[in-house]
Amino acid sequence: MKKLIIAGAGGFGREVLQWALQSVDFNKKFIISGFIDDDKTALDKFSLPFKILGTITEWIPSNNEVFIVAAGHVNNKMTIESKLTEKGACYINIIHPTAIINDTATLGVGNIICPNVVISDSAFLNNHASINVGSIIGHDAIIGPYSVISSQCDITASVIIGEGVFLGSKVSILPGMKIGRNSYLCAGSVIMSDVKEESRMFGVPAKIFHIGEK
Repeated sequence: MKKLIIAGAGGFGREVLQWALQSVDFNKKFIISGFIDDDKTALDKFSLPFKILGTITEWIPSNNEVFIVAAGHVNNKMTIESKLTEKGACYINIIHPTAIINDTATLGVGNIICPNVVISDSAFLNNHASINVGSIIGHDAIIGPYSVISSQCDITASVIIGEGVFLGSKVSILPGMKIGRNSYLCAGSVIMSDVKEESRMFGVPAKIFHIGEK
């Protein structure tokens, strides 16, 4: 049985710990060893049964360890994954037992599937994507690597989401839309047209939003 190490001890990391403890794979495919985080004080204010074992920067993965990157921001997720992968880390998926995943859906590695998520027919999740509580991935949708899908998002049929995309809570994307890599879709937005790479979108219908606009 492998030892699971959660990379990231912030708020999302603490949530992932709970989903891992409730996972059907807990005590079958893995046990939990603890956290790694470059901020060794990250858990000081919390009473948890698992502690910070060391830093991400200094940790050397061993053959009996598996990892999950529990970062809520895309850039942090990519940075942590890169550091660990260079040192030979292996990853697993954390899937909450209340998630509904169609048998025809395909998952990569390092995915975090939170409670009450639905992943429909022939959907595809690339590596290190996180799908937060209550979000729905429609049939034939594609979720790019490192993407962060916040709670209660509605990603409808045949949507294509590129690498490193962030969706705030309750974002809705109409069928067939393409979301370019490194885009940021603000909470509550409704996406009714394709989104170019590195765009920041907000509103109903969503429009390009520039920081500093009033």
